[in-house]
Amino acid sequence: MEGAVISLLTRFYFLVFFLVPVLVPDVSWSAEPVETVQVEDELVQPTQAEEKKTYRYSDVEKVVVIGDIHGAHQSLVKVLKKSGLLDEDAKWAGGKTHLVSLGDLLDRGAESRKIMDLLMSLQEQARAAGGRVHVLMGNHELMNMSADTEYVSAAEFSSYRDLETPEVREAEQLRYETLLPEQRTKTFDQKYPPGFFGHQLAMSETGAYGAWLRSLPYMIVINDMALVHGGLPQMVADLGLEGTNQKLDDMFRAYETSWNALVQAKGLEGYASYNEKFDIAMALPEEEGAGFLAAAHAELFSPDGPLWSREDSVCIPLTVEDILDAALTRLGVNRVVVGHTVTPDNLITTRFEGRVVMVDTGMLSSVYQGGRGSALVVEGGNLSAIYEDHDLSSAVLEMPRRVGDRPGGLTDDELEQFLMTAKIVKVSDVGHGVTHPLRVDLEKDGIALSAVFKDVNFKEVRKGRRIEAMGDRWNHEVAAYGLDRLLDLRLVPVTVPRVVDGKEGSLQYWVDGLVNQIDMQEQGLAPGDWCSRVSQHELLRVFDALIYNQDRTQQNHTYDPRYWRMVLIDHSRSFETSSNFPESIRKSPHLVVRPAVAKRLATLTENNVKIATRGYLKPVQVRKILIRRDKLLKSYQAADQ
Repeated sequence: MEGAVISLLTRFYFLVFFLVPVLVPDVSWSAEPVETVQVEDELVQPTQAEEKKTYRYSDVEKVVVIGDIHGAHQSLVKVLKKSGLLDEDAKWAGGKTHLVSLGDLLDRGAESRKIMDLLMSLQEQARAAGGRVHVLMGNHELMNMSADTEYVSAAEFSSYRDLETPEVREAEQLRYETLLPEQRTKTFDQKYPPGFFGHQLAMSETGAYGAWLRSLPYMIVINDMALVHGGLPQMVADLGLEGTNQKLDDMFRAYETSWNALVQAKGLEGYASYNEKFDIAMALPEEEGAGFLAAAHAELFSPDGPLWSREDSVCIPLTVEDILDAALTRLGVNRVVVGHTVTPDNLITTRFEGRVVMVDTGMLSSVYQGGRGSALVVEGGNLSAIYEDHDLSSAVLEMPRRVGDRPGGLTDDELEQFLMTAKIVKVSDVGHGVTHPLRVDLEKDGIALSAVFKDVNFKEVRKGRRIEAMGDRWNHEVAAYGLDRLLDLRLVPVTVPRVVDGKEGSLQYWVDGLVNQIDMQEQGLAPGDWCSRVSQHELLRVFDALIYNQDRTQQNHTYDPRYWRMVLIDHSRSFETSSNFPESIRKSPHLVVRPAVAKRLATLTENNVKIATRGYLKPVQVRKILIRRDKLLKSYQAADQ
């Protein structure tokens, strides 16, 4: 295995890498200066360890927040100048302003080293002026420190060539050439580009940048807002501000300590990448590799932790709202500002009625199409956005509802109008489905997309209490979408009434790329863990119970595989006039109504349900919805006691 057995020369390199910081070439850098604390009118200077425990700042008049930079040095400088934080010489001009970088300075772009140099310098300059520059840990900083270089570009490696001695490179090349041919899947320069070993040295615990990166906090609070790279998962609600920072610190120390212990115990030598460390630990007896593997699977390295979490940015709001609110309450704040996930419109935007502010607008435009440098400005409780390609500040708006990706950036409101008014270009058979749906291709204003048309209109056939044939009505598709919108569930794609080929029916937006339960089984697809499937399934069952959907199948239970976010289709066999739940739900003991869902259900009235469903439901169907709603609320109240 590459990296497991190497020459004695490389052993010398390993010792230099980890143990001899004095051999590192001189680089101009400094750790973040210590916090000045006022105690009984006397200024004291705490130690670096004490500074690391300072995570909360109050009475800050102005805060400027930068999202993921990814080596886009020029865009960063341009935005900071437009924000009034830098003068023409790129020196601090922000006075008492607090600048916050949410992390991900590194990877993808070529100039992340310049960014670190700039921010470290600004930390000293801002402090001297009464301001602050806070740099938070991002998942890409963590990746670099743990030898995961998947996203480090060749140009970025090259910027560290001055830290790479010829002796180290020659020793590692000699080791590489002694490996078996099947172990050398790449040429040496492909596997270890020029500057690679200088980069690794700089990112080590004693390296010029690694020491600074290890001092960064994971999350801070300024005034009434939390700031973190990814989001606020359950871990934050459980541990709070100081507890989360301390726990993540402990996890990273456990990762490095357990690996170094393996190196010492097994006589391992030389460089091992993040994945190679896993392979080495997995190949050892369980009792020897267990410590490292446990550390490597901790929340620090997963979406269960705040560096990698995307749930506040991409998941169905009602599936994460309770956790978000619990975390905000535990932190004592009203909102959280996050990066990590590029916003759909490359604009700074909010979710959850302003409680989540997303500021990653894809600053590295060479990688993110339509990306731009940006900064969030928070002053006097007001939010505004500054963009490198605009001269004036902009308002920060709530992210519009969108169920499923679509061309042209259409919101669901805009998509409704599109489906009702766009030109019908082509109508064709879908090729499956008992209701014989049609695919309709539409075009308007240069935007083309497809939709599913249904004109089915079968009444339910009963013999006594037995259902001989279930009813199928196209207007139930429109009603299900309307009720979904009323409750803001964000499960059902846009669905409108429309006449196609002289027939009245429902027209539902065709979300490309969806996979259903059968696809997942047949193709062996492993769902990602960005959005909880358990929480989404709970919401699905509540919705099906409410609308009495008796036809939920593996075909119409679908996901968008990008983040494994649920999309629900096919509701023509719904809205039975029963006071009970469908049999499939009655037999299941797992009907869970979360607090946020219960709060939405409580808003339903006969009038707003009638309006939302466009009058397509009979009065008795509306009343039965409210009866089933009451049963769901009783289920919630019983579980809460």
